Amino acid sequence: MRFIWPLPRIISRDFYFKSSIYIGGQHMGTDIPAPTGTPIKVVADGQVRGTGWDIYSGFFVAVDHAGNWTTRYRHLYGQSPVIRGQQVSQGQVIGTVGSTGWSTGPHLHIDLWNVNSQSPEALYKAGWWAHDPELYLGQEDEDDMTPEQMKELKDYIGHQGQQRNEQHNTIEDLVRGQGIQRDEQHEAIRDLVSGSVGGLSPADLKQIAEAVADEQARRLQE
Repeated sequence: MRFIWPLPRIISRDFYFKSSIYIGGQHMGTDIPAPTGTPIKVVADGQVRGTGWDIYSGFFVAVDHAGNWTTRYRHLYGQSPVIRGQQVSQGQVIGTVGSTGWSTGPHLHIDLWNVNSQSPEALYKAGWWAHDPELYLGQEDEDDMTPEQMKELKDYIGHQGQQRNEQHNTIEDLVRGQGIQRDEQHEAIRDLVSGSVGGLSPADLKQIAEAVADEQARRLQE
């Protein structure tokens, strides 16, 4: 399976970024900044699992692909033009860049899921495994690779995932040890959400976020 990039490859926040604003404490996706209205391309052929809106993701679309893969595209500008059950072709526009939901600026958050763990960096959540999109988007088509090349690629992916986990664990330890406060973007997210839902308490917001995550997990399992 070959996945293309949905937007030009410019990363503002990677899969391994850790913060308490995320359920589970880790980003588990890749943020790609782009101007509002930039067309978003689906990374591979597939079938639309669903579209919708929630307070966390804003407008989003999810697409199922061969090999038990699913991609989700979040913070779209508006409702996706595709509908549930529709077949889509690699490179087809499935939405445009926005800043809806918990977002501090126009960007696409893309996450990559599989029902099985495909590489060491994968994290389990509600019946699915989240994988680092940067390790898979733009990779060579497996059908064009020899078994030796495929093994080399998988070994490389595994090595990169382990290295990044170690680096981010070290950063997390340093942050905790020095008591560094959360950055301004995190505060902006809290301000944004508080303003959009009538000044709910942090406990209320956490409860809403957990309910949203549970609902998203339920939808993925449908």
